[in-house]
Amino acid sequence: MISRKKKELLRMGLQSLLGYPMRTVLTMLGVVFGVGSVIAMLALGAGAEKELLQEIGRLGIQNIIINSVEPEQPENNNSSGGRRGWINYYGLKFKDHRQIVETIPGIERVLPVHLSKKKAWNGSRWIESTLFAVEPDYFEVFGLEIASGRALSPQDEEDLARVCVVRSGLLQELGIYEDPIGYVLTIEDQKFTIVGVLSEDRFQGYAQKALVADARSSEIYVPYQTVLKRQGTRSFSGSAGSWEATDVELNQIVVEVEDLDQVILTSRTIENLLSRNHPEKDYEMIVPLEVLAQRRKTQQVFNIALVAIASISLLVGGIGIANIMLATVTERTREIGVRRALGAQKRHIIAQFLTETTTISILGGVLGIFLGFGLVQILVIFTGWTAVITPISILVALTISVAVGITSGIYPARRAAALDPISALRHQ
Repeated sequence: MISRKKKELLRMGLQSLLGYPMRTVLTMLGVVFGVGSVIAMLALGAGAEKELLQEIGRLGIQNIIINSVEPEQPENNNSSGGRRGWINYYGLKFKDHRQIVETIPGIERVLPVHLSKKKAWNGSRWIESTLFAVEPDYFEVFGLEIASGRALSPQDEEDLARVCVVRSGLLQELGIYEDPIGYVLTIEDQKFTIVGVLSEDRFQGYAQKALVADARSSEIYVPYQTVLKRQGTRSFSGSAGSWEATDVELNQIVVEVEDLDQVILTSRTIENLLSRNHPEKDYEMIVPLEVLAQRRKTQQVFNIALVAIASISLLVGGIGIANIMLATVTERTREIGVRRALGAQKRHIIAQFLTETTTISILGGVLGIFLGFGLVQILVIFTGWTAVITPISILVALTISVAVGITSGIYPARRAAALDPISALRHQ
C-alpha cells in the first residue's frame, strides 16, 4: 500500500506537471525519442542475431565441414603430348575420408561430397549448374526439405541410378514449368531423371559460402556412387588449342559428431590428421559451433555499441530535464519557502522534485516504446531488414529512461532543498 505522504507527493508532482502542459511535453520529448531509438536499435540487433543463428544453424552445430581449396601454385603439372595442357591435383582425398572414419572416435556420420561444374540442358536451352554428388544422408544432415517428389535413396546408390534432385531456381532458368517429377534432364552428355525438387528455402550468406552452394540455386544433387563410377573425379576444360583438367577426389567431407561437447575436440583431432596428409594446406575446415560462438560475441559487442549510440538521445533528454527543473526551482522559490515554513523537511522537497522528474521519464518512456514499435515497422517495410522486439529491449529502454530521469533530477532537487526558508519566503 502507498502511504499517505507518498500519495500526497505524487499528487503535488502531477499537479505541477499538469500546470505547465506544454513545458512538460517539450521536456519529455528527449526521453521519448531516446527510448524509441534504443528499442529500434536493439530490435535491429536482435533481428541480425536471429538471422545469424538461422544461417549458421542450417550448417548444423554438431557438424564439421571440410572443403578442398585450390592452392595458389599447383605443384603437380603434367603435359599431354602435342597439346599444351596440365592437370591440377589438389584437395581432399579418399584416403582422408577413410582415415577419419577408421581413426576418429565419437563420430556419427562422415559424408563424402564431390562437386563439378556441368551444363544442364533442356532442349536448346542450357545453364551452368553445380553438380553435387552426395550420399542420401546429406539431405538429413543439412535439413534440406523436399517440396515435391523424393530425396535420393540408398537404392539409387546401389543401382548407380541416373536420378537427381534439383532446386526450383534451376527449373525456372531452364524454362521447365510443368510438373518436373519424371522429367529427363540432360547433364553434359548424360540423361538424368528428376525425382525430387527441394523447397524454396536456400542457403544464404555464410552458409552458402561454407557449403559451396550456387547463389542462383541451380544445384543438382545426384547419387555419389553414380558420379564416382560413371564419370570419375576429373573434369576438363579447354580453348584455343590448349586444355586443362582438374582432379579433386573429394571437394567436401562432412563430419557429424555424436556429442555436442566433443565437437571442438574432434575438430582439433581431424585438423592434426589432415595437416599431416596435406602439408600444402589445400583444404579449409569450418566448425559451425565455433563460428556461431565468435559471431554471437561480435554481435553482442555490436548491440552494446548500438545501445550506446541510441542512449545519446536519452542523455540529451536528461540534460533537458535538468535544465527545465533548474528553471522551475527559481520559479517555485516562494512555494518552497512556504512548504519549509509549514514543516516540510529537505527530504520532502527532494522527494517532490524527484517525483516530478521520474514521472516525466516514465511517461516519456511509455510513449517512447510506442514510437520504437513504429520506427521498427517503418524500417522493416522500407529496408527489408529483420527486426525483433524483445521484452528485454523494452525493459532496458525503460530502465535507462527512469535512471536518466532520477539522475537529471537529483541536482535540481538538492538545490531546491538547500534554499534558505526565510530567503525563499521573501523571494518575489
